Amino acid sequence: MISNIKPGLLICAVIICASFFSCVKQAEDLKSVATVNVSLVIPEGSGAALDLTEIEIKLSNKTAPFSYIESPDSEGKVSFNVQPGKYDILISGEYPKKKISVNASVSEFLLTEKGIVTDDGSIVSADIDIVLNVIKTGSPLIIKELYYHGCSTFEGANYTKDRYLTLYNNSGEGGEDVYLDSLCIATIFPHNSTSGSNPWKGRDTIPIAQMFWMIPGNGHSYCLHPGEETTIAMIAAVDHSPRATSALQLNRVQFGCYSETLPGHEIAAGVTPLVCYMCGQGTAWAASIHSPAIVIFKTPMAVDDYYADISTWKTYEPGKSSGTEYYHIPKDWILDGVECADKPEGAIKRLPSTIDASYVYIRAAHYSGTCVTRKLDDSASEWSAIKVYKDTNNSDTDFDHDAPLNPVYCR
Repeated sequence: MISNIKPGLLICAVIICASFFSCVKQAEDLKSVATVNVSLVIPEGSGAALDLTEIEIKLSNKTAPFSYIESPDSEGKVSFNVQPGKYDILISGEYPKKKISVNASVSEFLLTEKGIVTDDGSIVSADIDIVLNVIKTGSPLIIKELYYHGCSTFEGANYTKDRYLTLYNNSGEGGEDVYLDSLCIATIFPHNSTSGSNPWKGRDTIPIAQMFWMIPGNGHSYCLHPGEETTIAMIAAVDHSPRATSALQLNRVQFGCYSETLPGHEIAAGVTPLVCYMCGQGTAWAASIHSPAIVIFKTPMAVDDYYADISTWKTYEPGKSSGTEYYHIPKDWILDGVECADKPEGAIKRLPSTIDASYVYIRAAHYSGTCVTRKLDDSASEWSAIKVYKDTNNSDTDFDHDAPLNPVYCR
């Protein structure tokens, strides 16, 4: 009987069978399920009685653009049944009435049906206990907006000299005034989220990349009242509207990062220049256009004294006794920080969870002329007529990405 089948029909039959078995194989693959069990732990001595069901646990696939979001039960437990793959975990929760937030993170791990694969190739249980960071919220001074991605010239070339950051007094109605005098701004090493590893991971001090900047003043020169904000031009405090599609008039901002010794930096009359402190790693401020991690901090001593104390605050990379030396700062000095990733796949962490438990990233192509900006805290409208922005120390939930540029002009 088979010999009577026409060749074309036989080929079709073979294709149909192959397609069928391929579909069966795909269906079997999709049935492959791995389970990870997460248990949240409130640290001893925190004094916090929290409703753990209000916490969000986000399990993100590191090789595909999808994630799973769940809230735990009252004991802080939750299970995820997902496809095997590489994942990380980000945890955030906010308790406005208690004026605290919680966060935590687990860096990238490989999850299989049998458990989690360790660095040496062994497999351990996929039961993960995570100790929460319990943080007092309401830090008066925050980074409200960060524009680092660049845009283009009218001729279509890449343009990056118009970058800026905006600071905001987030204390709300009845809050405290904030003086910016001696406030320092720095980007953190490694420069990019794609560096592969972070030798400072898990340490209490954080390395500064190349240089840092200080707002001058006598202690009472530059005040931000609750709800007020100011913009700092990061490279060129000039009018960019004749040069680039962003059309930013950064000659009208209050502050600019400017030093005569740095090539490419510009400043217009009327803009207050910040003081530059070189850290011996080059002559350009390496504020990444792809994935900067940026912080604002205050030293407990005079900034000049901190800078002069090389034996205490300047050191080699952990594990090395030669090469580049880095100034470093304790994480407790940091008032606020935001970590930006180029993309979530393979992104390293540079800031500790107490500063930023995760990261934010721009989805548009580089030089998109967009920024990351804080989300409003809607719950604050109950007690403050002044805008209050989200500040849970988790930029994944605190920031909007691909936002339009909105610097603050003061004249």
